[in-house]
Amino acid sequence: MFNIIIATHGQLAEEFLNVLQSLFGHLNQIEALGLKDQGVVSFGNKVDQLLATTANQSVLVLCDLAGGTPFNEFAKRSNKYSSDFFLFGGVSLPVLIEALNLRMQNQSLDQVVEKLQQLTPLTMFKAQDRKNAEDE
Repeated sequence: MFNIIIATHGQLAEEFLNVLQSLFGHLNQIEALGLKDQGVVSFGNKVDQLLATTANQSVLVLCDLAGGTPFNEFAKRSNKYSSDFFLFGGVSLPVLIEALNLRMQNQSLDQVVEKLQQLTPLTMFKAQDRKNAEDE
């Protein structure tokens, strides 16, 4: 089983984890890390501590913004991994649920990454579809 790390600005990562635990119950090998008021140096130290516990394991890191500080701090440290390491920006609750569902189905990290890359980030409701939605 691979590790999942959720890294965001503020408390979003922790809130994502709270919601996931309400849906799935207790979760192993998943961590949430938020960049709060502590600053980049302190956040980087927390990233180092977290990565020290997963350095020889496969890891999927899901961040809020590609190019944001949490994303960049993990990207800078990606060379420390001898195992599979995948970093995504643009995390959402549907992406997290999909990743966990696939992991629970014993999909490999490579398979999960392939499927996550196929996800569309948004579902759009078109006004002209309103009649069909009301019929359901």
